Amino acid sequence: MTLSSALSAANSGLAATSRQASITANNITNASTPGFVRRELVVKENILNGTGHGVSILSVKRTQDIALSREKRLASGAAAKADVISKAYNDLNREMGLPGDSFGLFKSYQSVETSLRELAITPESFANQNAAFNSLNALTAQFGELHRVGLIQRENADNAIARSVRDVNEGLHKIAELNEQISGLIGSTEGTAALEDERQIILDKISQIIPIKDIPKGNGQIEITTQEGLFLLTGNVHELEFSPAGVIPAGATYDPSGGLLSGLTVDGQNLTPGQGSFSLNSGQLAGYFEVRDQIAPNFLSQLDTLAADLINRFSGSTVDPTNGATSPGIFTDNGSALDLANVDGLSARLSVNAAIDPNLGGTPTRLRDGIGAATTGPVSNAEILNNLLDAFTNSELAPTGSGLLGNHTSTELAAGLSSLIGEARVHSDAVAASTLSRATVLADAELSQNGVDTDAEMQTLLLIEQAYAANARVIQTVGDMLDILMSI
Repeated sequence: MTLSSALSAANSGLAATSRQASITANNITNASTPGFVRRELVVKENILNGTGHGVSILSVKRTQDIALSREKRLASGAAAKADVISKAYNDLNREMGLPGDSFGLFKSYQSVETSLRELAITPESFANQNAAFNSLNALTAQFGELHRVGLIQRENADNAIARSVRDVNEGLHKIAELNEQISGLIGSTEGTAALEDERQIILDKISQIIPIKDIPKGNGQIEITTQEGLFLLTGNVHELEFSPAGVIPAGATYDPSGGLLSGLTVDGQNLTPGQGSFSLNSGQLAGYFEVRDQIAPNFLSQLDTLAADLINRFSGSTVDPTNGATSPGIFTDNGSALDLANVDGLSARLSVNAAIDPNLGGTPTRLRDGIGAATTGPVSNAEILNNLLDAFTNSELAPTGSGLLGNHTSTELAAGLSSLIGEARVHSDAVAASTLSRATVLADAELSQNGVDTDAEMQTLLLIEQAYAANARVIQTVGDMLDILMSI
């Protein structure tokens, strides 16, 4: 090897080790930076006529396990969906209360039963008459509040879908920009690692909202599809389309052929859960759709069913001989009798009969004397009160739509619905914990594989220092030899 060849090789070695030192230092600096993937310098040996002539820097490579990252994204999407559903059931369970709580639907039912029982013992008591009316009125208010909670849950889910769709579309456009930037830097010594890190972070965020696959293409670019194979990013962005409803009325349902509630589409293909081969089954969007179209509507339907049961139990001349067979009883549908063809939203319309409401010109004595009583009856007559109490406490077949089986008293129906929501909460919490655990394990595995081991990087720096010193020694030796030659 000639002196010039040795000097050239040493210079290339110095350049490579200098660059490697910079990369290693950058790895250590960003060891705790979210989304950072460890870098490595890619070099090749220069061979001329079978002899080594130093090295050339090719690129900076990210040491990422692509398959592991994809698996982590899928697990992250499943955990995100489970978390949305778990939060929905926890919210409902908190509002419903449980047997033993000092609030909630079951407690309101208990208060009605207790007040009717005490009034039946002392029908002449004005205090007990007012207490019974107040408990009945509080129960209708409880139904109204729970109905409001269910509607708000639907509307919040609908708005969350709209926000998530916006976030996905913005992310897709950003990835399209990064694709172009990465493509323009392919082959340069500057490398594309930082841009790929940024793209990976956006992919991770999108995958929590909607399950995706990234498909490597030429020049460092990627295409993106849904997990079911529908393209979201090719050369262009294929945006998700969704229209928020705003206010959602009681009984509104999603209809793919049109209506108030929007589905999720891409290029005319329906991605709405349960709507065909491209429908979503994971990610936050799937969770929000389940809350909007299943969890909250089922809860509202069960509430309406219990409200109808209350009206039905206290209606009819058998319970109150002073009242007509088809006239509204103690509980009404905004003052009217129960219409089984118009049960949607009944929990919000449930009200106490104006005849016993002192705020509407009525009197609580009608609880004792009867809704249709023209005059005040005997103060000690508890016949109608006992009928009301029997109607409330008799075990009857659970109404269709309540989600319950067998015979139940009114209070048992309330306890049963509370238990159903509680059981759903426990199950959803277990699923959320399980999916989160898997996502966490895979995230840790990805970090271990793709992240920075600072101890290993420090050892690499020591090797780089030795290589740098060796190359510098070669240059110094060549310089000394040239000085000797020049002095001859």
